[in-house]
Amino acid sequence: MNKLLLPEMASMLESSQETASEIALDHACLVAEYMSCMVAAGYSTSLELTRERRQGAWKFLDRFPDPRDWLRLSVDEQLRCTRQERNFVHYLFLRRILPMPAAYILVARPHMNDMGRRLMERETYEHYHKMACRLGYAEPGIRRQFQSLLCLMAWAQRPIDSLTVADLDAFIDDLKSAYQRLDDRWHKQSVRGELPSAWNCELVGVRNVLYRLGVFPQMTRIRQGELTFEKQWRGIPPDISGTVHRYLQQLALSFRPGTLTQEKSRLFQFFSWLAETMLEVTAINLIKRRHIEAFKEYLRWASPHPRFHRPQGSTLSSATRYKVLSALHHFLERITEWRWPGAPDRPLMFDQDLPPLEQPLPRFLDDVNAARFLEAARKDTDLFTRVCGVTLMLTGLRKSEFLDLTTDCIVQIGESHWLRVPLGKTYRDRFIPLHPEVKQLLDEWTAKHPPEKPYDFLFTRYGRRISRGKVDLAVRRIAEEAGIPGRVTPHRLRHTLATLAINRGMPLENIAAILGHRTLAMTLVYARIGNRTVQQEYSIVSRQLEQLCRQPPAEAEQSMPVTPVPEGAKMRRLRQEHWRMLGNGYCTRPEGVRCEYETICETCPCFSTTIDFLPILQKQRRDAEDKGQEYRAQIFTRLINSMKGADENNPQLTPFPDRINGCESHG
Repeated sequence: MNKLLLPEMASMLESSQETASEIALDHACLVAEYMSCMVAAGYSTSLELTRERRQGAWKFLDRFPDPRDWLRLSVDEQLRCTRQERNFVHYLFLRRILPMPAAYILVARPHMNDMGRRLMERETYEHYHKMACRLGYAEPGIRRQFQSLLCLMAWAQRPIDSLTVADLDAFIDDLKSAYQRLDDRWHKQSVRGELPSAWNCELVGVRNVLYRLGVFPQMTRIRQGELTFEKQWRGIPPDISGTVHRYLQQLALSFRPGTLTQEKSRLFQFFSWLAETMLEVTAINLIKRRHIEAFKEYLRWASPHPRFHRPQGSTLSSATRYKVLSALHHFLERITEWRWPGAPDRPLMFDQDLPPLEQPLPRFLDDVNAARFLEAARKDTDLFTRVCGVTLMLTGLRKSEFLDLTTDCIVQIGESHWLRVPLGKTYRDRFIPLHPEVKQLLDEWTAKHPPEKPYDFLFTRYGRRISRGKVDLAVRRIAEEAGIPGRVTPHRLRHTLATLAINRGMPLENIAAILGHRTLAMTLVYARIGNRTVQQEYSIVSRQLEQLCRQPPAEAEQSMPVTPVPEGAKMRRLRQEHWRMLGNGYCTRPEGVRCEYETICETCPCFSTTIDFLPILQKQRRDAEDKGQEYRAQIFTRLINSMKGADENNPQLTPFPDRINGCESHG
């Protein structure tokens, strides 16, 4: 039996020897290639360093004939390899012979930048460095980004031209998962996006540069499972969702995308509630008034979304409830007017269903805090913070208008410079006078961040538009440096400029032109803040009241103020009409002329009457005749005869439309 096994064992031994010889030959070729690459890359070629590198490579291959076995070790065991062994491992990573594990990337932070630039990725580094410099990245940041890019290529086992957005996103997900599995001793104090802040910042830069190089066709991955209308509304009866979808398609022809998204969200809030609580409603024409009333009660006690971080027990604001109910009201009203199939046969909602909207006055900074804010903005060391604070304070731009400024926004008209504000909230652009300080800051920003293309957006950083959050952060930073209490937002600076302007006598039309208001009704809100007439009249009354309080009662009666209290135009008109309205006519005496007739107005040359008072005049004449007052009877007879003659000569004679008759005469 042993004799039969000897040939098989011999053949197996021969095959194992051949395999061992092949592995040894591969290892020899690999080490020889490694050493030649190190020499060609320009590393030190001294005999001692060369011997150390060769020994490190052979030592690693002796321990791990199959280099993939090294990947199965823990991070601590991988780090026990000598520096020369790990240099050889890094070479295998760059050659894409071994995939780089995510845990090793986070812990060892392999420094392959210099090796990658000198060996296989020299042209890659030149292209990357050129684009990163063009986008405004600093040299140290570019080196760190390229180090992360080398790790990405070693992890994905792909060259730079074959990388995709999905590869980068999967690499980030693998790093996050590996970071969560690491021991606490490897965790960093500064973490952002579930990764150490340095990694998060560098990978954002890599994504941006690769997009600008044309490697990535878009900045983010196109997710296959994005929430479409069909997926979001799949729990709604098809008759209802089909009608709403058709309705939204009609709105898309005239509404902006953001407005359309809000309308869809508000309608979904009602119909999702209806599908969960009112199962019998499967079509819109089955909605009854009681369903609307029940939904109003539900909104009254509904809690805000958790992303708003409201205190526990908070309910929806009146403005939120108004918008939701208004969207539903318009939907039902429009499809009824359009006579769509399945529309309600009668109105279900009315204007009274909408909650009253609160009309708070705009929040603004007073003169002292406004001056402190502007001073702090001018002294800030960051250029964008200075541009943001000073421009918003001195121009009153909306945050979106500020970010939408283009490189050609400064226009010279005559000897003055104007700022062209692009199309924004009100669908119209405008020109506003440009403060010299604002122009200087905008020129400084353009010189430091030159645009890539003509007519490009003005505020970009690293080739990307600055986000809205950066503007909020800049304004909040200035407010903290100035020591201003409360929350200061970009829109609060807009309110501040309007309030300062109206309190200093600037006409409403000019304020509306600067702020870009569509109607003066929008600007009149600020007039409620700084009504100088009310302030002046109240000051006069308060001074007179203080004078009375300082005097004894006897002297106060003798020294009553002679100066009349100022009154408004409507009050003055009402007082004059009340004084001049007579029982049988009107007194046309000019204001300021003293009346010389104490009892008889009818004989005054300023007296005037119309045919509407004829019944009263006849009654007054009979009263004078009954009392034997012949003189008064003759006056009324003359007035009646003259009125009858005027009526015959002018049949179209009409009375004063806003007078009241039927009163008895003063005489």
